[in-house]
Amino acid sequence: MQALLLSVSLAVILCYLWYASLIKKRQSAVDSLIVLNQKIDARLILLAQLSDVSQQYQPLDVTQAAQWQQLRALADKSQWSNEVDEHLIHVLATWSEMDMLQKGLFSALHGDDLDEQQVNEYLQLELDYQNVVEFYNQTVTELNQGVGMFPGSIVAKLAKVSVMPQLTHTAG
Repeated sequence: MQALLLSVSLAVILCYLWYASLIKKRQSAVDSLIVLNQKIDARLILLAQLSDVSQQYQPLDVTQAAQWQQLRALADKSQWSNEVDEHLIHVLATWSEMDMLQKGLFSALHGDDLDEQQVNEYLQLELDYQNVVEFYNQTVTELNQGVGMFPGSIVAKLAKVSVMPQLTHTAG
């Protein structure tokens, strides 16, 4: 009887520890998403400011104007509701596309009078964004592995913790 009680107690403790691990990984991923949302928005604001200065030296060409239009349209639908739901994968795809467009538009900036501090701030935001993407993807990989293997699959079902999507991005 004691062996059975000890075995059940051990199983409950292990399940709780697995549950706590899954919840911690999920929360780390959600926290990363919050930071990603902030970084992509801050980059967009700073890029717009830099672009305004750059256009004094060289106006946008047709391609760049189309990219700005596309970027603004994406920004309108990039708002994340802080929920891990079926819309998250679309938000991640939007952020990835915004990242690519921002990189392209930044590389096309002209003008010797661009504020060096703003340029450096933009570059730091871009680097921060890439680092958070890597952290998010690593955390999600660990979460998804934990959810997919026994006993995590059972614990995840009971706790309603599901797998989360990766964020694809282009390397710097």
